[in-house]
Amino acid sequence: MAKQLATEMAPPFVLVAHYFIAGAVFYTITSFLLPFYAGELNSFFLSPAIASLMHLYLLGFMMMTIFGAMYQLVPVVLEIPVFSKDFAYIQFYLFVAGIIMFSFALGVPGYIKMLSYGAMMMYISMLIFIANIFLTYRRIELWSITAKFILVSNIFLLIGVSIGFYMALDLIYGFGIDLVHMVTLHISATIVGYILMTIMGIGMILLPMFSLSHGFSEKSINVAFYTIIAGLVLFISSIFIDVKIVKYAGVALISLSVVLALYQMWLIFVGRIRKQNDFWAKNMIASFFSLILSIVILVLAILQNSQKMYILFGFMLFFGFFVFMIVGHIYKILPFLVWYQRYSPLVGKIKIPMLNDMVKEKVADIQFWITLVGVILCSGAILAKAEVVFEVGALLMAIATLLVIYNIYYTLVYGLDELRKYEQEKKDGSN
Repeated sequence: MAKQLATEMAPPFVLVAHYFIAGAVFYTITSFLLPFYAGELNSFFLSPAIASLMHLYLLGFMMMTIFGAMYQLVPVVLEIPVFSKDFAYIQFYLFVAGIIMFSFALGVPGYIKMLSYGAMMMYISMLIFIANIFLTYRRIELWSITAKFILVSNIFLLIGVSIGFYMALDLIYGFGIDLVHMVTLHISATIVGYILMTIMGIGMILLPMFSLSHGFSEKSINVAFYTIIAGLVLFISSIFIDVKIVKYAGVALISLSVVLALYQMWLIFVGRIRKQNDFWAKNMIASFFSLILSIVILVLAILQNSQKMYILFGFMLFFGFFVFMIVGHIYKILPFLVWYQRYSPLVGKIKIPMLNDMVKEKVADIQFWITLVGVILCSGAILAKAEVVFEVGALLMAIATLLVIYNIYYTLVYGLDELRKYEQEKKDGSN
């Protein structure tokens, strides 16, 4: 049933492609900007320059990719079509314009007044997405663990983006808010509450599907669902009541939920039928290790109140865990979507390619190792405050993004010449 609905009720491929392609472009832009931020290694981790780059990266690459995946996967999870495809198109163009305007205004001195306009466009686009999801949930009948994660994560997204919009207005009009508290709340709700919970939820769909794993227990992920909610509530509460034990309890519960989720993913991974460590498996392993390191670094940052450790935590989480997780799944999701649109009607009529044929595996492998070396170099440079080493590592990561772009292009154009030839022969034969 889920497979049938995934194909018949999901939005057109061109809509999902909008989000994936835009996400890849923003990923490339951010990666090539990263070497120029080596001088920020000694600055405050909430500096405007870092905030500008992180918003371009998080919103342009990560959120854009997640939105595209959601529009494709929600019909599978909920077994109902997305409420409105038109909303999704409107959201996309508003979001792109808002990201560019917001990041430019935040990062370039003298253009701060543009910030509110960019923030408003992004906020409206986010509200459109959240409304689309909530309206879709009206007809839900199957409450899987993934469906629960998606619903709760969107509640946190609403909280996070509302706080972000309020902070953007404060930079213009000066409401006198406690910026550090608001930023902490904004990051907690969006990064942990939305992005991390969404990855946990859709991981229960994508990992078993791509690894051909089945028959595993879901106890760990079910416990992780409740512990991460409890941890977020405690951590967010500690922002206002300023009680350290509450803050530490929140961090501990969030960390426990991540450990439980990793254990769940490990159960799925070791039970897979496909035992070879292909480019997808390598990316998953690297993402899991990056997440574990991120948790350890965050705990050290909180205990030591170290700006350097906070920067390292953000780098390892964003450019380690998220990059390996998202890029690895793009290599799987995009070929399937192109294959279904292009080849499923032709099964039994022409030679049909395998999904792996639609990705240049050698290019994907080279990209993985270059990215890994770049992440290691940049992480060491942050600890040692070595700007030149950071520039080298960041440049390697930027070069690797070009290989991702190449593979996305290769997948999108795969087999078009053969299909045109087949259609022409079919047309000539009918004449």
